[in-house]
Amino acid sequence: MSKLQILYSKELAKELGKIAVYLPGEQVVVGDIITFPNGNSFLGKSRPLGTFKKITSLQNLGVEYKEPSFSKKPDTYHFSSKNAVNFNFDVGTNADLGNEELPNGKANVKINFTNEGAIYFLAIDCDKKELNDLSALEKQINDKGGNLLWKNTYLVTSVTVAKKAFIAQSRSKTSELVIQSSLKGVQSGQLNLKADANLSLSKQQGDVFIKDWSDDVTVFMDLIKFEEEIFGKRHRGNKVILTDTPKTSRIVFKTVSIKELLTD
Repeated sequence: MSKLQILYSKELAKELGKIAVYLPGEQVVVGDIITFPNGNSFLGKSRPLGTFKKITSLQNLGVEYKEPSFSKKPDTYHFSSKNAVNFNFDVGTNADLGNEELPNGKANVKINFTNEGAIYFLAIDCDKKELNDLSALEKQINDKGGNLLWKNTYLVTSVTVAKKAFIAQSRSKTSELVIQSSLKGVQSGQLNLKADANLSLSKQQGDVFIKDWSDDVTVFMDLIKFEEEIFGKRHRGNKVILTDTPKTSRIVFKTVSIKELLTD
């Protein structure tokens, strides 16, 4: 299933500009140190794609930092794969879906996926918390002797948590979900839900990964990569020449860009 993991991560990076948590809702916090077993490119380059594995955390290693707080500036993200996800709304009434004063009641929403890997993503009231002063953190790590370096390993510098989320990815070429919502949640022929809305899955056909309508779902993260900078050597053309200076090294933080995720 690593192919579908990579598709999920790449599509959210391309369309939303975010590094996805896969599986969405997986437990990860600021300060965790993680690696991505399935993220290597064809040329062996490490990329933060797909599922991740925890190695340790700054807290476990005795690195001190101030625990960040949420920004209290929530955003909602609503996304579906282009030309691969179709919607059909059965409201069971003649009510005008463009009218804000809809009657109370239920509506069935049919979601059809027409490609393997197609995604429907709804994350409501997403709030973010992140580490501050990374330069001071980098210095502290190096002052401790640089013992926090692992190959292809990343530090989680922020997490974004949705107050409520419903996420699905088709694992077959065609699949279908039927979910039930309130009439007010399908205004203008879309799912326009609030965090206190009711949403329930009533039917499923085909192979679909589903993160059901859930509270406090971690959906995105920001990362920096640990890299080693070696001193005591110099370059002549394309050759590395060792000097008489003893070889030493220090850890440097490399920011992970969205562009990296999209290159093979």
